[in-house]
Amino acid sequence: MLRAVIDVVGRWRGLERVVQERKLDWGLNYAPADLRYVRSGEHAFGARLDHLLPDDYLAFVDAVGYPVVGFAYYDRLGISFLPPEAMAHLSVDLPDPDEVWPEAVEGQPTVCLHALFAGSDLSEIDGYSFGTGQAGGLVVWQVEEGMPRKECGTFTDWLDGEITRLTRHATTWTPVPLEDDEEPEEDPHRLLDYSLGGWYDQAPYSSADLGLHWVESDEHTDTFGLIDDTGTWLIPLGARYRDVLPFRDGVAEVVLDGAALDSWTEIRTDGSLVTK
Repeated sequence: MLRAVIDVVGRWRGLERVVQERKLDWGLNYAPADLRYVRSGEHAFGARLDHLLPDDYLAFVDAVGYPVVGFAYYDRLGISFLPPEAMAHLSVDLPDPDEVWPEAVEGQPTVCLHALFAGSDLSEIDGYSFGTGQAGGLVVWQVEEGMPRKECGTFTDWLDGEITRLTRHATTWTPVPLEDDEEPEEDPHRLLDYSLGGWYDQAPYSSADLGLHWVESDEHTDTFGLIDDTGTWLIPLGARYRDVLPFRDGVAEVVLDGAALDSWTEIRTDGSLVTK
């Protein structure tokens, strides 16, 4: 397997060179491994995914990272690899092909049945997941509208075909002229847009801050809570915030209920306001 992973990483570097040679560098990015995503109220204690991630996939993301490839808004011929929190955010609501859904257990991470690891349309939940194949063992599944539909083989075999397809896409893509005030599309599948204010060059989070997780109500908008890695609620679900950003050094920015959407206030992990 190691030899196969080395080969596919080498092929990926070849795709990078094609993109650079065609001056499409803006269309190939790498998402931060610690891109933050909110948890849903039903799955507030996180997600268990380790049993679904094959060794060749782990070796690839360790060597390459989480690529985002796309040259237009919702470029369905491109693909975005999901960092861990984005994967967890979507996988807790992903059934298996027999329409069995993950079950939430109070106080425990939700054991996922499939792990959505890449997407071509994250709004419609189209992309690829890891799950058990019909013959046993982990395989890649094609996901359409939030449902695993078809087996695509091992990760290495699937990725080998994807690199061929993406290289062809980069080679044949004809850039569309931009208006004076337009910028090239760098978030083709809204991976960043759906995150908690993340961007490619964001500063790394501390381990302490990564242990703090915003949870959003499944029933009420503008309702959040804060939970830590031990499962302790620091801010009970129900706090009225219109929007939230991740904690950094124990302080987060939120938009309080009733405030203007661009009016950010700093709070501590107990919800108390930071006064200046």
